[in-house]
Amino acid sequence: MTTVELTSPAGVGIRKSGFYFWIAVAMLGVAMAGFAPTFWIPLAQGIPDRFPLYAVHGMVCYAWIALVIYQSWLARSGRVARHRSIGLIGISLATALVMFGLMTAASSVRRTGISDGAEAFMIVTAGELIGFTTFVVGALLNLQRPEWHKRFMIAATNSLLGAPVARLMITGGHVPVLNGTVGLAGLPPAPLPPLGVDFSSVFIAEFFIVAGMIHDWRGRGRVHPAYWWAGGYNLAFQLVAAPVSTTALWHHIARGWLAVF
Repeated sequence: MTTVELTSPAGVGIRKSGFYFWIAVAMLGVAMAGFAPTFWIPLAQGIPDRFPLYAVHGMVCYAWIALVIYQSWLARSGRVARHRSIGLIGISLATALVMFGLMTAASSVRRTGISDGAEAFMIVTAGELIGFTTFVVGALLNLQRPEWHKRFMIAATNSLLGAPVARLMITGGHVPVLNGTVGLAGLPPAPLPPLGVDFSSVFIAEFFIVAGMIHDWRGRGRVHPAYWWAGGYNLAFQLVAAPVSTTALWHHIARGWLAVF
């Protein structure tokens, strides 16, 4: 479901490129590193996460990235028929990922305490899930246009990486494994980071999109429009998230979210 590169509309021949495979591997590396101190290392020590919902949500996200890697490898190997035949798995995983994302965000707010600040911060998860869903739908609508399809899939997966990177910031330098605690479950509720535009948040949101742009510019002499759409969405969200999160409309949406999930 991820990377199909055809040299002609009729599908005559396949241009094999390792870029989409390796960028998917790199995204998995970021996701693994981000959750290492609070999930993977404690799990390796026989200390599972105390909140099964969070663990399931995390594993669905990892399964998605693993599927992207596998699909990229299939396309790179020329196994386009196989690549297409397992596309329904991607649709199922994407649906599960969004649902578990909604439930996990609501559970996290209830665990740390419902407040105006917590409701406002839910917009971060909303932005990531909206971006992920939008780019996945864009990829599905462009199954016959592989140049759009594969780039939207990279953009969708990139939308998932804010959470693992944020985990390192949330712990505030307190590495749970070295302090006798169990990941985030062993820490007191962390203060919510301020919402707003800063260099680190923009860098995280745009890193793999910019990598794709550079690859396009070097190989094609121009950047594909799919990356401009993805990068534009990420930047726009960074600019509007903070002011929108303080509005009565957003708090109404957040309370409805908490009521349903």
